[in-house]
Amino acid sequence: MNQILEKGTTFIWENARLLERAVFDYRFRGGPPGRIIEILQAYQNEDGGFGHALEPDLRAADSQPLFAEFALRTMYDCGLHDPEITGRVCDFLSRHAGPQKGIPTIFPSSQQYPRADHWNNPGAQEPSLDRLTSLVGLVSWQGASHTWLQGAVEVCLEHIQRDEIKDAHIIQNAFCLVESLTCNRPMEMYFDKLVDDLSEADFFIADGPVRSYGLTPLDFAPAPDSYCRRIFTDTQIEAHLDDLQAHQEQDGGWSIAWQPPAGQQDRNGGGTGR
Repeated sequence: MNQILEKGTTFIWENARLLERAVFDYRFRGGPPGRIIEILQAYQNEDGGFGHALEPDLRAADSQPLFAEFALRTMYDCGLHDPEITGRVCDFLSRHAGPQKGIPTIFPSSQQYPRADHWNNPGAQEPSLDRLTSLVGLVSWQGASHTWLQGAVEVCLEHIQRDEIKDAHIIQNAFCLVESLTCNRPMEMYFDKLVDDLSEADFFIADGPVRSYGLTPLDFAPAPDSYCRRIFTDTQIEAHLDDLQAHQEQDGGWSIAWQPPAGQQDRNGGGTGR
């Protein structure tokens, strides 16, 4: 084990939540994938959504679209599919998403709980086709079969084609929608549109060094066989790997660029695992 991984492993065992420990164990040590699913199920509420501060920057107990996205993204990053979780998420989304306006990132109830400053933005509570596209992309990648989903997919594809998507986080999950449909229909037009949007997107850091919060090519292509790997040059990937290595802290973790509402190490554990 090289020194970087050894230090990161120690940090995970000392600081990360149970979920991030299970993800790390699966991805780096051959641990059981079913453990990740079991932990995610513990966060899923009776309404099919996810709660209980699954995304650590919001400490809400009730279901929030943000938390559903976090759960689905965790499964995508690990290459895991679970029809039961996904079917219940579709039930939740079908009750809260409008076909013309989309779905909020967080509900007004979120303001009753501690949260990071960026979740004080009133816009996060407004219905958004961007957020719907992000969620539908992740659900579609799961291979879900739900009466609500087919119409939602078409709405989101139209949104990708028609509108500029300005947030790199949304684009990251919109690529999952394109990826999920590639075997069934021509998708290069949508792929190319998202690549164009990404080049100008907020929170995207194309080239290092990284000086502020954002997503880098490593977030879109964490492995050589990642769907989005062809977007980036070898030089970009190698430069970001070097920059990532240079920013490892003495304790083995990587720090975040904002003040979380819970323990700093609780949030750092997720970043270190990724």
